[in-house]
Amino acid sequence: MTEIEDFIIQEPYKPTKEERLAIRELEEKVSGLVPEDWDSKKTYIKSFKENLRKDMYKKQNELCAFCRIHTSPACVPMHREHIVYKKEHPEWMFLPQNLCIACPICNQYKGTAEVLTTPRTKTYPKSGKGFRIIHPLYDKYSDHIELLNDILYKGKTKKGSFTIETCHLYRVGLAEERVKNKIYENNKGNIIAELINLLSLPDLNVDEKERFIQLVENIVQNYNKKKDNLV
Repeated sequence: MTEIEDFIIQEPYKPTKEERLAIRELEEKVSGLVPEDWDSKKTYIKSFKENLRKDMYKKQNELCAFCRIHTSPACVPMHREHIVYKKEHPEWMFLPQNLCIACPICNQYKGTAEVLTTPRTKTYPKSGKGFRIIHPLYDKYSDHIELLNDILYKGKTKKGSFTIETCHLYRVGLAEERVKNKIYENNKGNIIAELINLLSLPDLNVDEKERFIQLVENIVQNYNKKKDNLV
């Protein structure tokens, strides 16, 4: 795992004065904050959401908070992610500490999962101990998740395993993406040896095992053909 992937967000997004005022207006309604307020058409609520995404994209090294894979904003924009589900705790809906960015698939799988260690708490936790899932502002990724050969995700702690299960980080698409990145960046012969070594593990941490095995076999076959053509 690279240092770029192993980030901790150093500080949350800082709303502008106008954005803070717009949020306060919503908080002071008779009903208080409700989940629908996230889609408010107020100019400075919209600017809050857009500025937050841009700020977090930079602070997260352009990577998803959970799978740590890059997604280009020109093709598939990162989703603004409420770490604690906004319908369960609408009072934290605009709290910068509760917001990051995640790829659409991790965001979809995480869904409405309960991530608080104490669900009924009224105070937003100030450390990673308050969360069952990796919190990008509090937790160092490598303390909880190991990347086998920089390809397959393996939980090192309960929090790491919960993050993998909740966001389906064992999905074969992530493995394929990481394989492509490694082949592009490194020596192909060494990577193929690493892939073959992964196949020998007693517990292959990927959902569609046959598809992953076929991927490796295709890579090996193509590599051998190119080697033969060079001889």
